[in-house]
Amino acid sequence: MCTKLLALSQKVKQMKTRTFNVPADSIVEFAEILSEYELEGVIVGTSDDEIEINVDYEPEEHSQAILDMIEHIENLNGEFQEEDEDEDE
Repeated sequence: MCTKLLALSQKVKQMKTRTFNVPADSIVEFAEILSEYELEGVIVGTSDDEIEINVDYEPEEHSQAILDMIEHIENLNGEFQEEDEDEDE
């Protein structure tokens, strides 16, 4: 029993949390990425145009998934910035 608790506590220590600010228009795409990598997200906040989501993950198993999600959000932010610039003209 003690061995199981020790193993569980070590696993919990290895968990990390990443917070993503996801554009509200892209929440479905983000949820699909989470599902694809079998991760779960928890909504921790909202604003008019973004949803703040915490994702718990094990770095050894999901680091590539987290990098893919970061890249996806950065690409979305670039698209939205370009759209904003076009609207300003």
